[in-house]
Amino acid sequence: MTDRGGETDFDLLRFGNLRIALLHLDTGAIDLLGNMDVGKNINPQWAPDGRSLAFVSDRTGINNVFLYDMVDAQIYQLTNMFTGVQGITPLSPVLTWAPQADRMAFVYYEDGQYSVYSLENPRSLRRSPYRGPSAQPVVTLLQAEAPPLVSPAATTTALVGTGAASTLHATSAPASIYRSAAGFRPSALPQPAESSAAPPPVTVRALLDSVTLALPDTNEFTFRPYKVRFTADYIARPTVGYQRDNFGRGVFGGTAVALSDILGNHTVVLAGSINGRIAEAQFLGLYVNQSHRLNWASGFSQDPLYFYGGSDKTRRGDSLVSTTRIRRFVIRDLFAESSYPFSRFNRIELGVHAVNLAEATLSLLTFSDTAGHVNDQQLVQDGGPSATFVQPSIAHVHDNTLFGYVGPFAGSRSRLSVSPAFGTWQFTAGLVDYRRYLFFRPFTIAVRGLMFGRFGRDADRFPVFVGSTELIRGYTAGSIRNHECSVNGPSNSQTGCAALDQLVGSKIAVGNVELRFPLTRSLVLGFLPVGFPPIEGAVFYDIGMAWDDASTVKWSRTAGDDPVLVRTPLRSWGGSIRANVFGLLIMRFDYTKPMNRELKHSYWTISLGPTF
Repeated sequence: MTDRGGETDFDLLRFGNLRIALLHLDTGAIDLLGNMDVGKNINPQWAPDGRSLAFVSDRTGINNVFLYDMVDAQIYQLTNMFTGVQGITPLSPVLTWAPQADRMAFVYYEDGQYSVYSLENPRSLRRSPYRGPSAQPVVTLLQAEAPPLVSPAATTTALVGTGAASTLHATSAPASIYRSAAGFRPSALPQPAESSAAPPPVTVRALLDSVTLALPDTNEFTFRPYKVRFTADYIARPTVGYQRDNFGRGVFGGTAVALSDILGNHTVVLAGSINGRIAEAQFLGLYVNQSHRLNWASGFSQDPLYFYGGSDKTRRGDSLVSTTRIRRFVIRDLFAESSYPFSRFNRIELGVHAVNLAEATLSLLTFSDTAGHVNDQQLVQDGGPSATFVQPSIAHVHDNTLFGYVGPFAGSRSRLSVSPAFGTWQFTAGLVDYRRYLFFRPFTIAVRGLMFGRFGRDADRFPVFVGSTELIRGYTAGSIRNHECSVNGPSNSQTGCAALDQLVGSKIAVGNVELRFPLTRSLVLGFLPVGFPPIEGAVFYDIGMAWDDASTVKWSRTAGDDPVLVRTPLRSWGGSIRANVFGLLIMRFDYTKPMNRELKHSYWTISLGPTF
């Protein structure tokens, strides 16, 4: 194969199509074979007698096998494929010719697979020399002026543009028309002798002259209603276990199943897990309907939550009783959600939740003797208050962002929502979240403003912590508790530490600004065929605060202000590195310097998940 020819110019770095050429080993001369000016001509294979060679060419628009005769210098088409004789790459070898067996094998791409076919004596498929396709005439049939296909008198009508040999012999019976490469003919007439040359391809423009001929009768179609049949999309690996010791026994396990129909309009999700007691089992049953523009879902969920409630030791006679208390909340939620898109970027969401929250205190009593040997254990459950409320919600969502490897880099996102609650607990939750991404290649300026709060009689029942790495970096609970909670907090403290109290409230406000830029575009290990996606860096500034109805909000705290009651904005700045780990997860490494802590040392945090 070579790109030699008149179209190749090495000075302009312009190269022609691939051709077949002969290299004379004795003189070093190169002779280009004729009729190679069209298409890509590759993979030449000599015939057993050396008087011809086979090759693959896409001169017809599809890769086919051709034969070049060295005697008459003509090309003959041997195959006429639908998808093509081709391999994985455009120049992959796909053809071979066994010299002794006179058998040819080639690769044919069909149904998404590469199949190998063989031909005995392939030269027997040779017909007339190949001629390139000629321009097809444009034929227009005007319905008002077209002669009838059926006439009471036997006539011969020639169709304009189909050639003189194409005639229609009309009869009094219904006519069936066959369209061939040569033109139209009644199906009752015998097929004319076919030419040995391969027929030229039919273009879409040439087919437009007969789009209304011989259409099927729609009255004969059978219409049946679509029936929804669910099949499994995936099944999470189930786990089943049993445990027993000297103080009791229990079972644990869980699985998840997702089902959908063939169109993906209906989805059912069932998931559950148990760890000891059925009353504390985790369960989710969900049905999603996406068959119309209004998408909706309904289901039921149960989730247990556990919180440490303290411990103590008492003496009962000769036994020492150690008591560990755990507060348990079981949240049962019957819900319905819907989403209606106004466009690709804007939608409205409606929903309603009927929630029951049951509280209990689990006390684990451990009895031991004076020597410290455990004699017995008991689990005592004390029922607590139960609350039930109904919470409708409405939200407007906008999102036209473009995502990169670790998060969005262009566009904007916003969400405005209101959700009041009625019942045992009464409150109203509101959210305003706006994010903007300004892309200046290769930099992105990301800005976020967020305000969330609960208002009403029971707003303080759901405190929110603002010190997570998703909101304000540099104020994580672990860092503050280890360095700034060495003494007991004031009597009105919620957490026992005044530094943590300023991060907890029924309302929060957060602002973030980031300058994002690529650190590496392509990282490839030299000794392993492994490439890592680009790594992103960022410089950020965070500001935010949390407060409740009893708090006093100030821009800065003065001497003598109670840190629990007086809330001021908390600020931090630093740098960040983000990486997408093979598409499995996104890791973020933040080096943050807090500006409103007693200990203002910078420190590292590691987080998982995309950026805001």
